[in-house]
Amino acid sequence: MAKQRILVQDIADSLHLSRTTVSKALNGSENISEKTRQKVLKRAAELNYRQFSTMPESFNIIKSSEQNAAPNIHGNIALTFHKFPDKQHIGSSLLTTMEQEISKYGYTLSLFTIQDTDIHYLRLPNTFDLNNIDAILCVELFDREYCKMLSSLNKPVLFIDSYYTAAEDNLNADILLMESKYRLANMVKKLLYEHRINRAGFVGSYTHCLSFYERWTGFCMALQGCDLTVNKSFCIIEKDDLKYWDRLWLISNLKMMDPLPELFVCANDSLAIQLISCLKDLNITVPKNVLVTGFDNVPASVVVEPHLTTVNSHSSDMGIIAAKKLLDRIQNPSLPYTITYLQTDAIYRESTVKKHFSNQIY
Repeated sequence: MAKQRILVQDIADSLHLSRTTVSKALNGSENISEKTRQKVLKRAAELNYRQFSTMPESFNIIKSSEQNAAPNIHGNIALTFHKFPDKQHIGSSLLTTMEQEISKYGYTLSLFTIQDTDIHYLRLPNTFDLNNIDAILCVELFDREYCKMLSSLNKPVLFIDSYYTAAEDNLNADILLMESKYRLANMVKKLLYEHRINRAGFVGSYTHCLSFYERWTGFCMALQGCDLTVNKSFCIIEKDDLKYWDRLWLISNLKMMDPLPELFVCANDSLAIQLISCLKDLNITVPKNVLVTGFDNVPASVVVEPHLTTVNSHSSDMGIIAAKKLLDRIQNPSLPYTITYLQTDAIYRESTVKKHFSNQIY
């Protein structure tokens, strides 16, 4: 029987490091700490990684750290996530730029999946060694009690978004998210005025996370600013997130609307794309019969037809700011905790333009 080929991902998984960090270590990059490099090379040798013998001798695992210059600080930041962000999630580009930034200062990123059982029992993953962690970054973690537990570990913690009432709980942690409320309110008001819209609905569970809640708040602000009443019969705001991906359920909700709203404001691009697909099944054309907006400006927003009006969240820049905030918190743990918003931009595309295509940024 042929021996299984060892891949870079196998080394990364065994060390709880990202594939990017392992690749840098194997390729002799100077942007990682010597401690991490030696750990990766040692594991590569143990696993008989087939490319190991081709690496330059200057990166052999037996060399001393003095032979190679590296940043003075050798630290480890834990990335914890309940659902790892795919390429369509803003967290994907955020993590890439963040890892590049922290590596300049000698820090590496270790990945830890938070399972449902971990959340239920309020426990860390089995392989999570708190003594070897300098700070914790949380992505797609929206369980209130679990977030409070992480904030009580006496480690620097940064949440990228959080549960929807996090701002009320005064957590011992920093929160970083895109500005949602005012940008979405301005975008919706512009559409309401331009198209003389009287019926508008929101799609998405506004209790899913803090950013969704603020988008719902911005939607309500926009209607109130135009002297319109929020009519929940035009909204699909079921708390169960999974239901939105059940096409039959979503189509059923749309069929119950009589009349349909003239504008659907969706909590993110993925929901907007799902909604447009279901509307097509009902022979309802966007934007001819109804306008649709999203949020995040994910790659698929310019693949879907019509191209989606959305809000750009600058996720790559968010990764750099996240790195700087965590590194600063490590150095200054006693400073007051912060909630930081990144400025966002509305992008108007075909899904809200009936007569002509526009792709302006406001």
